[in-house]
Formats: sequence, C-alpha cells, structure tokens
Amino acid sequence: MQPVTIKTIAEQLGLSIATVSRALKDSHEISQATREKVKQAALELGYQPNVNASGLRAGSSKTIAVMVPEVENHFFSQVISGIESVAREYDYHVLIYLTHEDPKKEEAFAHLLGNGRADGLLISVTHNKNGYAHLNRLSQAGFPMVFFDRLVEEVEVPHVCTNNEAISYEATSLLYQRGAKKPAFLGLDPDLFITRTRQAGYQRAVEQFDPGAIPLLFAGSGKPAQDLPRLHAFFKEHHPDGFLGAAESMALLLYELGSQENFQIPKDYQLISFTNLSAVPFLHPSLTAIVQPAFEIGKEAAELLFKVIKKKKIYPAERKRILPSCIRLAASLRASKG
Repeated sequence: MQPVTIKTIAEQLGLSIATVSRALKDSHEISQATREKVKQAALELGYQPNVNASGLRAGSSKTIAVMVPEVENHFFSQVISGIESVAREYDYHVLIYLTHEDPKKEEAFAHLLGNGRADGLLISVTHNKNGYAHLNRLSQAGFPMVFFDRLVEEVEVPHVCTNNEAISYEATSLLYQRGAKKPAFLGLDPDLFITRTRQAGYQRAVEQFDPGAIPLLFAGSGKPAQDLPRLHAFFKEHHPDGFLGAAESMALLLYELGSQENFQIPKDYQLISFTNLSAVPFLHPSLTAIVQPAFEIGKEAAELLFKVIKKKKIYPAERKRILPSCIRLAASLRASKG
C-alpha cells in the first residue's frame, strides 16, 4: 500500500500541492472552509506527516535519540519514561536505540546520529575495549550529548548518575552490621563506570570492617546461562555469607542459585542489590533493594540535553548531576542485632 502524501490529498480534492500544504499548516492564506476540507480528507485517507522531513527543513529533526544497552532492566525503562515526559513538553519525539551490549552497534548508531538523524543524544554506554572515539567525534563536532548512569569520563559532556560509591559503601556496611563476615561483590564488566564506582564503595567498607581482608569480586557477563555455573563455582570456592549485587541481573542469579542448591536466604547468605524491579516485594524472600531515582535521572538528563540543544548556559555544577539512591530493607537481610 502506497503511503498517503500531500500529493495524494491534492489529487483527491483537485487542489494544488501548495494549497494543501498551507492548509495543513493552518495558513491564513487559505480559507477556513478549504482548511477544514483538507484536514477532513487527510483524516479519512490516513495521512501522517513526515516529522523528520519537516524538521530538517526547519533546521531541526524535532527528535532526540536515547541509546541504552537493554530495556529488560527496569531501571532503563523508567529512565526512558522520565526522558519522554520532558520531550513531550518540548514537542520532541524520542528515538530509542538498543545496543544489546554490542559496541559495534553503538558505533554504528553514533554514525547514523552524526548524519542528522536526531538533534541530540542521551546515552548509557556499553563496554567497548577499543575505546569511545566514536562518541568523542560526536562531542567534538558539537553534537549535543548527555550521559546517564553509565558514562565515559574521558568524553567531556554533561552527565547524570546516582551516588554509586556512597550507597554501595552504605549497603556493604549494612551487610557487616547484620552479621556478614565475608561479603562478596557481584559486578558487571569491571571497566564500566557503574561497576568501578560501586566496587569502590564495597571495598571501602571491607577495608573499614575487616582490615587486610581480600575483597571477593565476581564479574558477570550479563548472560545468565554463562554466569550461573561460574557463580556456583565462586560460591563453592569462597563461601561468602553476603552479597552486594551491582545490577538486578546479579541478584536474580542468586535466587536461582539458592533454588538449585537449597540455600536459604538470609540464613546461608544475605543479599542487597541495585534494582528498580517492581516485583521485588514478591521475591521469596523479598529483596533488600538499592533503588535508583530512575525517572528523575531521565528527566534531569533530558532537561540538560535540551539546554545543550538550545545553546543555553550550563553552569559547572550542572554538568555533573548526582542524584541519591535509597536502600529499602526487606527479608533478604537478617534482623538487626540492635
């Protein structure tokens, strides 16, 4: 089926293309009766304006791009909701790119954006062992860009994240205070910003509560089928009695491990994890969660991006926005001794 265009409407009504175009834009050069007739025909024929083309003629696509590694993680879906709430206020569309943790996809998407597909980019990066020259090129070319959650420190653009190091220190301290002797850290790729900063908070607590102890570090791949047997071997070797999960996928693996091996949480090991999963209260036992202000992170990042797009002044304090997370206590921790 051929798409309905302005030409289609013009031929249907016996009008010129210019007249139909002006009528759809509510031009006062066209009579009210003709404008209504054109709009009714457009509705009946199912006409959809080409937002991208009209935006390009005005020097803008009226679109912002959001690049994320996944949407199965509830954090990212909530961030996108926050971004969309701001984009609507500016009458912008949101174009979502999923990298699926594939750096080649991220590089290809960045190339597309450099060709004018969108007016700006909000991005949470995937790990790229070859570096981030593709993002540096965009930044140096003046393309508006803001990082959120996963950022690249050597690319000097504004970013929004949570207090990763501080909240991880607080969570690990809580594990010790509830009786853990050998807490372990379950991270993702160790080169990712979120893994490094969360691991730093964990290690600071270990140094304080058990000076000289060797930190127990597990680096997940993000692929459960591969990570579960590795986690089982890690548990058998080190016998940790507490875990700090740097991502909700890590926490869910521990529930799976407990189910397979008949471990009891929190008797055999206690658990705290970063997660924005709405079903946390329904896990058995319910998970003690580090909840990030995902919706607010999305809103803040989008507001920053529109400031860059509209060339408004951004003060130094605005370039690095850190929003606090909170810990919601639940049954995956033992009862307080106090």
